[in-house]
Amino acid sequence: MTRFHPYHGQNIRLLHDNMVAYRETSFAHALTFSEKPLRPGEIFLVEIEKNERGWSGHMRIGLTQFNPADHFELPQYALPDLHNMGKSWIFAVTKSHNKVMLNEEGDTDNGDEPYQSVIGETDIVQTPQGSFSRSLLLPLGKLFPSNKSGNNSYHVPKKNVLPTDVGSRIGIMYKVNGDTAEMRFIINGEDQGPCARYIPYQGGNLHAVVDVYGTTKQVRIIQLYGVSTLQNACRDRILQLTSEDDLNKLPLPKKLKQFLRYEL
Repeated sequence: MTRFHPYHGQNIRLLHDNMVAYRETSFAHALTFSEKPLRPGEIFLVEIEKNERGWSGHMRIGLTQFNPADHFELPQYALPDLHNMGKSWIFAVTKSHNKVMLNEEGDTDNGDEPYQSVIGETDIVQTPQGSFSRSLLLPLGKLFPSNKSGNNSYHVPKKNVLPTDVGSRIGIMYKVNGDTAEMRFIINGEDQGPCARYIPYQGGNLHAVVDVYGTTKQVRIIQLYGVSTLQNACRDRILQLTSEDDLNKLPLPKKLKQFLRYEL
């Protein structure tokens, strides 16, 4: 199982066997880390479960070579604080413009630089750490079409899910290129392209870092690898096909509805 590390910011409370990070107060001191270092090609995926109005900015996510097991002094913010400490590659998730393209010198390039998607175009995503259904990368209620011909229909949510909305799924991973690595965002099933290059991954393990910042109130880790239980597999499928409003109308016992909402 993929979990958050028990060492985290002072305003974070971990729930559900350390798979949910909830910011109890304020908008700062909410750094969280992956329990284990990420391996090359491994996707660390979280879903935004709760937002809170009244703040500006949204979740920050990236990679760091600071080891949470060392209990180093945590700064208030991932940006700019942790980033300025070095050994960290972090970006803010925004409502739009999350594709941070870089040129060969590693500088920001506003042009459209071609790149190859790390998740491919098939229904099954193949990674060095294992395979999983592409639907797991998508917001609940949205299914990826099984082919490009349009012959097979798929469910479309009532409204578009922005990267900062509740239900949005944000992934982070790194790909090795020779002696260095490049970092990729995967937002709601779309590879955003390389957002950081020339990461000296051989200089230390890379942990995923998530700052539950600003309007983002609670995030949950989505399990991509390993064998899911039949209960969890059925829950994921039901949630992919059912909106929140329709779920409330289903003739199901209260406890079953609570299970579907991850309340049990």
